[in-house]
Formats: sequence, C-alpha cells, structure tokens
Amino acid sequence: MTNPPLSSRPAPSRLATLAAALAVAAGLGACSIPLPDRERSGTLAAADAVIPPPPAVTREQAERDGQDRGVPLAQPQTFRGVIPCADCAGQRVTLTLLPDWTWRMRRVYFGTRDNKEQSFISTGRWERLFDSPDQIRLIGDRNEGGLYEFISGSTLRMLDQNGEPIQSTLNYALTQQFEVDFITDTFTMRGKVVAKDGQPTFAICSTGKRYPVSPTGQAQALADAYAKLRVAPGTPVLMWIDGHIARSGEPPVESVVVDKLARGTLDSPCED
Repeated sequence: MTNPPLSSRPAPSRLATLAAALAVAAGLGACSIPLPDRERSGTLAAADAVIPPPPAVTREQAERDGQDRGVPLAQPQTFRGVIPCADCAGQRVTLTLLPDWTWRMRRVYFGTRDNKEQSFISTGRWERLFDSPDQIRLIGDRNEGGLYEFISGSTLRMLDQNGEPIQSTLNYALTQQFEVDFITDTFTMRGKVVAKDGQPTFAICSTGKRYPVSPTGQAQALADAYAKLRVAPGTPVLMWIDGHIARSGEPPVESVVVDKLARGTLDSPCED
C-alpha cells in the first residue's frame, strides 16, 4: 500500500523540531517486540490472496475486538502430489483445506522395504502468515504440520522449516484436484468427550473442532466409558479412539464414528 502524498513540506524554521520528533519515534520503534509466527494468521481465497490485516493486530486482539481475520475459503480444496520419501520410493500426499480453518491429510508411503503400502491420516488447523500472504502454516498434533506456499492459484509447494523453497530437483508441489477428498479414512483420534442429554460429542485435540458422535459403531462403548470416567455430568474426559469422520444429510453434516475405543483418562489437557 502506498502512503498518501504529504500535504505540504515542512518549513526550514521547523526542521530542527521535526528531526527531534523523528529521533524520539525511532527510539520508541526500536523498543517494539516482533510478533511470533504462531500469532500471525489470515486466510487465502480460492485463487487470489486477500490483503491481510495490519501486522500490528494479533489474532487474539482481532477476535477480542470482533474483527474478521479475512475471507475464508468459499469451498474445500484438495491438493495432491507425489513427493520424496527418505526410506521408500515416494509418498502420495493428499491435503484438503477446509473453510473452517482445519485441514486433513493422507500420506501413503509406497515402495517400502517390505513392498507394503503404509497409509497415515492426520488433521489440524491451518493459518495464513501475516508477513507472507502466499504462505500457510499447518498446525497439527505433536509434530504434524509444516509450511506451504501458493505458487499459483492451483499449486501448493512444500517449504522448509524456515519458510524457504526446498533446494532439490525433486518434486515438492501439490496440485489442486477437481473433486474434493474429505478423507474419511479411519485413524487414531485424541480428543475431549462430553455428553449432554445423553448425546456424546468428540472434540479432536489437533483442531479443537467438536463433532457429534454417530450412534453407529462403538458409540455405546464410548458412552459407557465416559459415564465411568467423568467426575460429574458434563465434565470432559480425554479419550483415544480409532475412528473416522463421516458425512451425511443435505446439507452434509459431519460426525465422528467410533470404530474402536482405545483408552480414556480424567479431564486432562490436550497438550499433554
């Protein structure tokens, strides 16, 4: 953004006063503390980057003041590509960005030593960097996540931990697909279970998003375990399950299907 032209030039007799004011302002600016990267957030439109809010406004300040952090994706977007693998032939990566600022990823490792494909599912939150509008950060559970950059309206490129392109002749780009893959595979979820009026919900730790629990699968086992572990009605319980996210109805509503109940503990923070 260009600065508006000055309305008038300072008179020679006021140059000393102006210089002193500028020196004071520079001193104050030197005392400012830069924002950490995790505080910088924004959004990416379907094709064009939206101008982010001023860097001086943190995400917490924007939410507290009721300010919008940008225009979210109008529709989910799925990107896919084959990228290098350290100890296999390669990995097929499918990444879906959702308008609610969450992401889902499927990694399929092929050409392994035992010639068996291995698939891993992960999910988390994503954000756009204030100082690099074309870059997004995936924030996941444990060490999952990473930095990516839109190098065109339909291509995402993986970056190194410093936000720079990976120096290699190999492919690190994912291409947008025509059809959205909502990645409904079963994977291990860690989240907070709460039951209200007998209806349990599951909030996945890596996203913070709460889903209704589908009555199918091992839903009753989950409800029974919650009833035994809770301190009082409505008290959250941290649980591990093998499950998947299902979509049903019109418009589609997502829910968590419990395929297998692993374990649970009293109200413990997701960060543990």
